[in-house]
Amino acid sequence: MAEPRTALVPVAPGTFPDAPIRLGDGEVIYRRYRVSQLRTRKQGEGTLYITDSRVVFFARAKGRGTQRPSMLVQQTRLADVSGLAAYVTRRISLLLLAATTWFALLTLVSLRYGTAGTTIVLLILTAACGAALVIRGAKRGTVGVTIHAKGTQASPIEFGQWGQPRGLFNSFLIAISRPLLSLFGVFTALDVLTAFPGPDSEQLITELGALILDLQTRGSMAGEHWGVEAGQVRAPGPARSA
Repeated sequence: MAEPRTALVPVAPGTFPDAPIRLGDGEVIYRRYRVSQLRTRKQGEGTLYITDSRVVFFARAKGRGTQRPSMLVQQTRLADVSGLAAYVTRRISLLLLAATTWFALLTLVSLRYGTAGTTIVLLILTAACGAALVIRGAKRGTVGVTIHAKGTQASPIEFGQWGQPRGLFNSFLIAISRPLLSLFGVFTALDVLTAFPGPDSEQLITELGALILDLQTRGSMAGEHWGVEAGQVRAPGPARSA
């Protein structure tokens, strides 16, 4: 009598941290860069993963109300990467700058002609606007990455505002639309492509090129230099010398 055949049960492979993307057989993640985000990371975030076999950009945006969450994935083989370009810019809020300057001027006028109470109130308002200007100045800005691959004219991985026309009218529309989007939570994964810099943006600028070059030329031997062993996932940080 033939023995009954045991049914094959598929085993789900591991996934990328904080992303539903499946890892390949034996694939090792070398770096995870949280490169872009919406007003808050909870609303939406873009993450660039570097593994020993591919480069993956994953964007997600949280749904709200009847709006469902959305996701976006871009990837290319590590061996096909032929070049890259990346930038991070920071800018101040012109509205907060104008408010700080206006209240500072009113404070000077109040010191000469106003009362002590009015001067104190204006000083508090000036300090509050100045503090908000410094705090928000560290968060605002743009980030972009373009990764070129062999045999393709279009970049398989690209996000940011590369050479987009930004006339006065377009800038005005963006300036008034983003606060409204933030207020109502109307975001999709596509909005993450032109979102604010994430906490690992500067780290990506400093080491992404060297990491990809080492993985292409040294393969798994690069793990010692980058402090990565099989099965480990390392957050961005200083590389260890071999």
